Amino acid sequence: MTAPIAPILAAPAGTDPRDARTNKLQNTAKQLEGVFVLQMLKAMRATVPKGGITEASNGEETFTSMLDQKIADKIPAQWKHGLTDALMKQLVARDIANQKPTTTPTTTPAPVQSK
Repeated sequence: MTAPIAPILAAPAGTDPRDARTNKLQNTAKQLEGVFVLQMLKAMRATVPKGGITEASNGEETFTSMLDQKIADKIPAQWKHGLTDALMKQLVARDIANQKPTTTPTTTPAPVQSK
């Protein structure tokens, strides 16, 4: 028997669901920043001419790929104002704007004046 999905996705008891959403957004933004750095490193490595005394083996390419992944995980933590900060500002502002109530204010009719 499978467990229902809703309790798994729900925030733990005693926590604000907005905090849980903000944490998820923060983690996702950090991951995106890591992917951005990884793509930047790949583009930089593509500019280096291939060849030399020996040809690169599959092992060397694998090691370089793994090294780039570790570097991409570590570099964003060193930045003071990185992509994560900019993304969080926009995403949190969007969440706040989407959570505002959309009810229209009710107007009370003006009192009828007798003559």
